[in-house]
Amino acid sequence: MEFNEENDEDNDSPQFLNFDNMSNSSKNDNKEIKVQSKLSLRMKIIIFSIIFIIIIILIILIIYKLLQPKECEPGHFLPDDSKSKCMKCTIQNCDKCFGTKESNTCSSCILNYFPFYENNILKSCNPCNEGCLSCDEEKNKCSKCYDGYKLENGMCILNYSFKAVYFVKSMKENVTLINYKYKDKIKEILIDGNNPAEINNSYWLEYGDHTVFILLDMNSLPEEMFYLCQKVKEIYFSSLFNNIEIKSMYRMFFGCTALTSIDFTNFKIKNATTLENMFNGCSSLKNINISNIDISKVTSMNAMFSGCKELEMIEFPNIKTKELKFIEGMFLGCSSLTSLDLSNFDTKQISSFSNLFNECNSLTSLNISNFDTTNVIKMENMFKNCFSLISLDLSNFDTINLQNMNGIFYGCSKFTSLNFSNFNTQNVTYINYMFEGCSSLTSIDLSNFMLEKQATNVNNMFYGCLNLTYIDISYFTFPSNSNPFLFDKDIPPNGTIIVKNETVGNMIKKQIPNWEIKYIF
Repeated sequence: MEFNEENDEDNDSPQFLNFDNMSNSSKNDNKEIKVQSKLSLRMKIIIFSIIFIIIIILIILIIYKLLQPKECEPGHFLPDDSKSKCMKCTIQNCDKCFGTKESNTCSSCILNYFPFYENNILKSCNPCNEGCLSCDEEKNKCSKCYDGYKLENGMCILNYSFKAVYFVKSMKENVTLINYKYKDKIKEILIDGNNPAEINNSYWLEYGDHTVFILLDMNSLPEEMFYLCQKVKEIYFSSLFNNIEIKSMYRMFFGCTALTSIDFTNFKIKNATTLENMFNGCSSLKNINISNIDISKVTSMNAMFSGCKELEMIEFPNIKTKELKFIEGMFLGCSSLTSLDLSNFDTKQISSFSNLFNECNSLTSLNISNFDTTNVIKMENMFKNCFSLISLDLSNFDTINLQNMNGIFYGCSKFTSLNFSNFNTQNVTYINYMFEGCSSLTSIDLSNFMLEKQATNVNNMFYGCLNLTYIDISYFTFPSNSNPFLFDKDIPPNGTIIVKNETVGNMIKKQIPNWEIKYIF
């Protein structure tokens, strides 16, 4: 084998590092680091200088702001003797005022109010007329109107059929503005000052209050105008509703649970025949005045205010109800009503008073002194749970045709006595739970209740009568095959009961064994 000696020599020769080159490279690197360090320091100095200058400028601006006169919000002012705290103007609805802590003078009123002067001194800020944006200083004469109104002879007139305010609780919701039946009746609509691209009866609206104006074709308006419009808060009718004919207002505001105010000032309707369920379910409505509505031809007011649990006052001035035939449940569930005067109601054609005042549990005063009950057949639950009523005058009640008195006084826990001396019960067949829950009654005289063989429905009649110790049912007769339960365990252990004969007495004895039973033969 042959070897290449030259290659071997080359391969075996030692390899040496060049330290001189390495030393020069290290020096160069150190120089670069020093240069970078100097540049970094300069940048830091520049940045800190800028920040310092900004802080100084901010301090100067704050000091400048503090030295400036303080501005107060509308209706407030800085007193001359105190420049540090804004105080409220003395005059209500004042926009700007001046003076001292003890006394200040108003110089101008807020928008929609006009100043009233006395001896050249502004004494009060009074509201402009409805729809008026600004009005004259001497008279309440409008100079500018809100959207939806037109200016005529210094007055702002609603330029639409009605104005309504709707409140949306969620971020965005499809709100029914008016019943779908009216979709083809809408001629123009204005929502928060804007005309929507397409006329409809409902729109998607965002959270908050929304003011809506709607112009309708006023010919042959259908019923249920705001049926289940659960977002409407306020409704104002224009003069377009003055003296027009609407025969049915059936369920007009039915289910408007958020409705708190209805302005019927211009709502002068004629020839209406039904107001049935008109405000049914308007659970937020507190006051109603329907004096402008001609109800002389109305035949039905069934459930008219049913479920109006916040209703505190209803006005019926000069009401004429000569055609009225149906009144069942008219005030059912009106639990906030404290007084009612129905003395001018003509009820001679009415056959049923069922549930008329049922659940009116705040009612303390009720005037039905002129009720004509000659044709009444049913009084079922008429005063049920009227547990705030202390007394009731029924002396004018003619009950010759009455058949059903089930639960008529159920839950009337404050009655201490009732007078039935004028009651004719010859046709009555139902008196179940008639006095149940009348816990304050101490005596009941039903001696004129002529209940012969028809008295088969008298169960629970005296249940819950905790203080009852005297009962006269001397003309009650029960069929031989009946065994009605008149009393429960809450009846006082001792008392006196007057009955007609021994058969009735024996039945009573089984239920209240410790009571004294007296007979009339």
